Amino acid sequence: MTALSSPAASPVRRRARLLRPALACAAALALALTATACDDSSSPGGTAGSAATRAVDTAHGKVTVPAHPLRIVSVHSWSTESLYDLGLQPVGVENSGANYVPPRYLARWKSAAKVTTGADLDYEKIASLKPDLIVGVDVPYLSKAYKRLSAIAPTAFASFKETAAWSAYPDATARFVNRATQLDRLKQKYADRIAAVRKAEGAKLSGNRWAVIQGGFDSGNYWIYSPASPVGDILAKLGVRFAPATASVAAGSTRSVSYERADLLKDADYVVYYTNNDGSPANNIQKLFDLRSFKELPAAKNHRVVGTADFLPGSYSDALGVVDTIADALAKQSG
Repeated sequence: MTALSSPAASPVRRRARLLRPALACAAALALALTATACDDSSSPGGTAGSAATRAVDTAHGKVTVPAHPLRIVSVHSWSTESLYDLGLQPVGVENSGANYVPPRYLARWKSAAKVTTGADLDYEKIASLKPDLIVGVDVPYLSKAYKRLSAIAPTAFASFKETAAWSAYPDATARFVNRATQLDRLKQKYADRIAAVRKAEGAKLSGNRWAVIQGGFDSGNYWIYSPASPVGDILAKLGVRFAPATASVAAGSTRSVSYERADLLKDADYVVYYTNNDGSPANNIQKLFDLRSFKELPAAKNHRVVGTADFLPGSYSDALGVVDTIADALAKQSG
């Protein structure tokens, strides 16, 4: 799923639990009461619903949205993933290619209509789905499309900042669709998992130095990420000590360096990098791994080069995927 315009996030991004009919609301609806008395909304194809609305803060100011939206179109992968995590099935989603959708979301993603490929939005298709809410992230190409989308249905975009924590986006999506309770459950699950891994592996997390890298799109270069990057943020919550290569990168930035500069990672005990869904190295990072200078690094010699397909998390499930990857890697180390 296409993400952002900055080098740190420009790689193609990836990633629905069917919304259960709100049977408990049926009697209330029959009495012409509003759906605000119900905890859940209806499935996208259902007829239950309400004219009740609420105002939410978005990147484009206050927007009036349905209190319980039933037919949601998501035009950005981060919003799509969080809708799935929140127990909602959008009727339309972005088309990033199945190979970029995490397996945990793939079946649900396949079942939704595809309405956009990056900046190429199919406005007629979106309108034909009769959405009562359109959600996304205010990245540049979607910001330009906002006016046309809002003419179709109420449109709520999360504010985009390159320095924002990954969690800002699922938080915004939950606010747009009125799923605070479900969001709180996700946050608690994440916090509990962080605490459990810290308890089990605290010495390895803080006693080793960690670097975060990705194959770059600059010719002949790879990227070193900062502690404030999405994966860096998760590692920080786990209590790791960052290697100089990563610790020296400013928040919101990446350092683009030649593949020949494997020596920059010499002080790292662990190196975390981005993989495809099948576990193969993503982008061009294999060029680095093939170098003799990399193979002689302590992290490589000790088999502590850790790949994760959730390197660019857009949801709490993605973040949990990073935590699980780190926990699995540590469990394999005897010392």
